[in-house]
Amino acid sequence: MGSLAAAAREALGDLESLLLPEACLGCGDYLSSAAREAGCCAVCRSRLRRIPPPACGRCGQPSDRWDAPGPSCGFCRAWPADLAWAASAVWMDDGPARELVHGLKYGGWRVAAGPMAEVLARELGARLAAVELLVPVPLGRRRLSDRGYNQAAVLAAALSARTGIPVREGLLVRTRDTRTQTALGPSERWANVAGAFGAKGRLAGTRVALVDDVLTTGATLAACAAALAASGAMAVGAVTFARAAVPN
Repeated sequence: MGSLAAAAREALGDLESLLLPEACLGCGDYLSSAAREAGCCAVCRSRLRRIPPPACGRCGQPSDRWDAPGPSCGFCRAWPADLAWAASAVWMDDGPARELVHGLKYGGWRVAAGPMAEVLARELGARLAAVELLVPVPLGRRRLSDRGYNQAAVLAAALSARTGIPVREGLLVRTRDTRTQTALGPSERWANVAGAFGAKGRLAGTRVALVDDVLTTGATLAACAAALAASGAMAVGAVTFARAAVPN
């Protein structure tokens, strides 16, 4: 069954390569044939809002959103120690960032991972320099079956291709299906994913970075980091393409 699912996903990828979008995934403007593999026009890539310094040394949240930057801030102070750091490349807004995330996550356009990984590699190069292994946040069985692929795994593979850092899909697994986090409040998010992940195998002293599309509260990343830390990983961090804006 697993080999059949893998073959089906590979076939879908081949089909997608034949049906590359003629319109930019960010703005809908026409893409030349030479630009279609990128999936996103140069204008939209320039409109992605980078996260400005100074920022918290642990979670990357800009200091004007919480308190002065330092070892931790009001956004990440309650995070468990297993999640050592997190960094995001751009803000999640109603522009190209949201369109790229939604195109990859809901629209079936895995080609969107290319420009997302390009920005990740450029903006977070210093963080990634110390990382030895990329681990995508896993989907639950039901959601994976419905979607046909894990968008975090596609993004991790694209990031690996640009950085040379190996990626290990399947190391993390969901031990139970969880509700979608989208409509949940902060405390509900933490309760929803608590204890929902496990690691298959040992990671003695390995510096790992989790990979996901969007960081909102950090609840999912913290739950994943706990599972990796229990397997022996050292200094578990996380990189995401986008970061959801939160009120001061």
